[in-house]
Amino acid sequence: MSVRNTTRGSVLAENLLTLRSNFPRTLRHINRNGLPAGCALWITPCQAIYTVGMRFPVDILFIDNRGIVVKTLRCFPPNCYVESGNGAVSAIELPCNTIAESCTEAGDLIRLDPT
Repeated sequence: MSVRNTTRGSVLAENLLTLRSNFPRTLRHINRNGLPAGCALWITPCQAIYTVGMRFPVDILFIDNRGIVVKTLRCFPPNCYVESGNGAVSAIELPCNTIAESCTEAGDLIRLDPT
């Protein structure tokens, strides 16, 4: 699956990872190496993110049940905690600077498309 910002007409990631399959291995890889370019991690359900154990900052989108971005965090640092607020039901972690490069902001519609 890919992650697309339909409001801006941009692709945020060509590959979408989840923690549902191979949870320990996926999480261990991301914590050690960061998210690979072109990849995103979808966490659902999710009302908060903590980056304890991560070595690299990540961009974070909190989205509601319609796919609307309710909160953005650019280059969120390791060893921190943040709550989603504003009715978010899931989060998408992206490589640092993806939000800025795609001009994504609160209110944009995010679509998870099959590839």
